[in-house]
Amino acid sequence: MDNVRFRVAIVGCGIGGLALAATISQFTTEGKSQDGIIQVDLYESKSEVSVIGAGVGIWKRSWQVLQGLGFEEDLGKRGVKVPVDGESRGPIFRKSDQPTPGYDFHDHVMPYGPLGLHRPTLLEILQSKLSKDCTIHTSKALVNYTVHAGSNNATVTLHFADNTTAEADILIGADGVYSATRQTMFNGLSKETGNDEYARYARAEYSGTLAYRGPVPTDKFKEKYPGHMAANRPKAWCGKSQHVITHPVGPYIGVIVYKYCSDLSSSPTLTRYQNQTVVPSSRDEVLALCEGWEPELREVLGSIDSDPSKVSCWVIHTVNPLPFCVLGKVALIGDAAHAMQPHQGVGGGQAIEDAHLLGRLLAHPKAALATTSKPSTLPAILKLYEALRLPAAQKAARASYDNGLMYEFNYPGFIFGGESSGTSVTEPDASSRGPTPEELKLLGERIGESFAWLKEGDVEGDWRKAEVELEKL
Repeated sequence: MDNVRFRVAIVGCGIGGLALAATISQFTTEGKSQDGIIQVDLYESKSEVSVIGAGVGIWKRSWQVLQGLGFEEDLGKRGVKVPVDGESRGPIFRKSDQPTPGYDFHDHVMPYGPLGLHRPTLLEILQSKLSKDCTIHTSKALVNYTVHAGSNNATVTLHFADNTTAEADILIGADGVYSATRQTMFNGLSKETGNDEYARYARAEYSGTLAYRGPVPTDKFKEKYPGHMAANRPKAWCGKSQHVITHPVGPYIGVIVYKYCSDLSSSPTLTRYQNQTVVPSSRDEVLALCEGWEPELREVLGSIDSDPSKVSCWVIHTVNPLPFCVLGKVALIGDAAHAMQPHQGVGGGQAIEDAHLLGRLLAHPKAALATTSKPSTLPAILKLYEALRLPAAQKAARASYDNGLMYEFNYPGFIFGGESSGTSVTEPDASSRGPTPEELKLLGERIGESFAWLKEGDVEGDWRKAEVELEKL
């Protein structure tokens, strides 16, 4: 292809990978740029671009990115409501780990009206934004990569499970929490330096959280339990080391039971989750988790669809906070760089923000291969992305982790007693007593404060800061 500035390989066609390709397409096309095009090749391990997982929370900053890509018009055509500025109603938080009726302790008002976007819809629209300079290759599972040293324009070779290879000038790992790109980067460093500490960054770590998911058919539930509190408003049913989220969405009420369990080898029931990602579950198993919890919650759990294929347990893994996410001409974005707990619903948005900033940096005229008179700027541009995005994403990951502690009465200053139930592990309590209503009111206020940062949004301001640094290259 003529007029190619450089070649980018993106491993992974999830949210981050497609958003990156869409951003590059937006800012670098033959019709818009006199600097030439960026050839983008996306490599997807599956036979098609598909997705599993819950909806994606689109907050103010990530919505600004999607607006720039034309999502407002696309969602309008699909009849999807877009996010709005200003406060909106969130879930009602309730103490529920007791056999008698529980009580509400926080009516959550979110600082911004986020969009809960269906993942397949998000990927479909992102894919529609790719220019003709982007090519998707399916059934290409990355095994590892090698970097050819010895010249300023050294290339990266990707090695796939089907014994084929591909070359690029830079490699972006958007391949999720179990990233082969990250494993190659940090395992290689561990071997080269003899420092075993790098190996802990290569692997995904079990987070200590299990998430049981199942749907409740809305019409049947309302018929059996008319006027039930779970039918019309999201609820967070909180207890010691466990909480349940219920969210009415059209024909179903979505149910997720989050269970803290630090040691999966502690009982025969839990060992089947070791070294797994998603495991089939059942309504009875979910009910057993909340044995001894309030009747109103158990009515919801007892109404989960009886079809076992619709109930599953997700073994949530995260990534240890990385010391860096760029090495030479290889960079990590999204979950590959900072997979996090789901308790603020910001993981997908962080991948979108990564993709937006990196895509604009790569599309900038300053991004170039080496010439006879100038070295390549690509490694420095990747490090600029790292400096601007990795600390912000890791801060979001910490906030999400802290929220999980709050919902389960384990947050410093709000640690209350209680015993785990069902098949779960009894965790040591810092306090043997349960919380008082006054203490829970204070906890509710802290939960509300924890979401305040999500109303802020100025991705263009971030870009202006990046431009200042670009001019120094």
